[in-house]
Amino acid sequence: MAPLPSIRVKIPFRAFARTSVDFAGPFLAKQGRGRIKLKRYLCFFTCLSSRAVHLEMAYGLDTDSFLNALNRMINRRGVPVEMISDNGTNFKGAEKKLRELVDRMDKDKMTRSTANQMIKWHFNPPLSPHFGGVHETMIKGAKKAIKTVVYKADITDEELTTVFTSAEALLNSRPLTYQSADSQAGGQFAVDTVDDGSFSPRKRWRRVQELVRHFWHRWLKEWLPLLNQRRKWRLPQRDLKVGDVVIVYSSDTPRGSWPLGRIVEVLPGVDGHVRVVRG
Repeated sequence: MAPLPSIRVKIPFRAFARTSVDFAGPFLAKQGRGRIKLKRYLCFFTCLSSRAVHLEMAYGLDTDSFLNALNRMINRRGVPVEMISDNGTNFKGAEKKLRELVDRMDKDKMTRSTANQMIKWHFNPPLSPHFGGVHETMIKGAKKAIKTVVYKADITDEELTTVFTSAEALLNSRPLTYQSADSQAGGQFAVDTVDDGSFSPRKRWRRVQELVRHFWHRWLKEWLPLLNQRRKWRLPQRDLKVGDVVIVYSSDTPRGSWPLGRIVEVLPGVDGHVRVVRG
């Protein structure tokens, strides 16, 4: 494995001091009584040091809308020292259309607008996905999970924002090492909208909870397999052994929980490799 890029290990190590940004969408959000639906986009900010994430909804993919989303992130996370924006063209289908919209953003205006905050911008070269490798595991899976959950969902701007912030809390609740077994789960939230007389706060709250629950299970299916080693071993790999710490996954694991276990017994197969353990 190659060394980490220097931008990911520079001082200071303050969260979001060095941040990358990626995009997902569009998502349709209903307006008023639902007769009109407008496109919304997700700005995915990732701390290059801690892998913490910050999700912001953009009301369009013009430069001004992105700068507003960036300013909202800065107001809560602090001013980044450096920003990385993926400028790749290796997208297909709907994502290719999204990338075309992103490429139309005025990068000079983005740089000028943040010059007084001393933010240094880096735009990844085209066809270089390894430059944005921080997105290739957890972020890629999370984007796919969010799009699957809210695609064509009957959801308002407010509820879509709530889903984004709840997904953010779940992503940030994951432990980086086994010492982080006491990570907190996502916070509680409520939805407050103004609608006609048939509006049911409890029903809408349950709707958002269901979307967040769906995201949690979908993201686990997308992300956890990426932690596994390749099935085709080109070089000998170390088997699991007694004392190793592992993530214990079950279909009934509570949302936002990351139960960890320690192996107490290994059960080698006929070929001598360990595929079954007890904890």
